[in-house]
Amino acid sequence: MPRLLRPLFLFPLFAGLAACSEGVESMPEMPAPAVGAALYRVTFEASWSAATHASFPAGAHFSAVVGASHRADGLLFQPGQLASAGIKDMAERGNNTKLRAEINALQGSGAAFRLLEGRGNINSPGMVADTIRLDAAHSRLSLVTMIAPSPDWFVALENENLLGADGQWVAERRIAARAYDAGTDGGATFTAPDQPMLPAGVIVRLPLPPPTGPAPDGPPLGSWHLERIK
Repeated sequence: MPRLLRPLFLFPLFAGLAACSEGVESMPEMPAPAVGAALYRVTFEASWSAATHASFPAGAHFSAVVGASHRADGLLFQPGQLASAGIKDMAERGNNTKLRAEINALQGSGAAFRLLEGRGNINSPGMVADTIRLDAAHSRLSLVTMIAPSPDWFVALENENLLGADGQWVAERRIAARAYDAGTDGGATFTAPDQPMLPAGVIVRLPLPPPTGPAPDGPPLGSWHLERIK
C-alpha cells in the first residue's frame, strides 16, 4: 500500500515546483531607476588665433553663446538642412533675438528644457563659462556662437547627449569646437562684403585651414568643456 501512495504523494510537489518555475520565468524585468536632473558647467575655450588658422582677421572674436538642453527632436540646427531665421541672424550678425524666440517655442512644445544665453562678445583666444540644467527627457545640449568677422560662419556644440549608455550622467566631456557655414551668405573670406544666398544653401561643416600645411578637416577653433557640478 505505501508503495502505491508514494507516486501520488510526490505528484503535487512536482506540480508545485513546476508552477513556481514558470512563475519565475514569466516575471517582467524591473525598469532601470529613473535618473534625476543634472546641472552642468559649460566652458567655451576659444583658441582661434593667427597661430592656429590662416587669414586670422583683425578684431577676431565670437558672439555671445546661446543654446538649450533639449530632446532628440528639439534641434537648433542640423547639417544638411536650411538654417532657421534665428541661426541666420546669429551666424551673420551675432544677434540672438530670433534664435532665443525659437528656443522659447521649443520650450513651449516640450522639446527644449532650459535656455543658456551668455552676455557680450568673447575675445579669441579667450574663455567664457555658464551653467545649464538638463533632465532625463532633455539630455542633449546644443550651443552656437558666431565667428566674427565672417559672412555667416559659426561654431557649435551639436546635439551632444550627456546621458550615458549606462543611464547615468556623464561626469565630464571635452568636445572640439568646429566651424559651420550657415549657407545664407556667399562670402568666401572673413571680411567679404555681404553676398546674400538666394536661394539659401544648407548648413555644412567649414574646414578653416591652418597657417601652413594640409588639414582636410581644419583645426578646431577651440573646445567645449562640459562638467557635471550637481
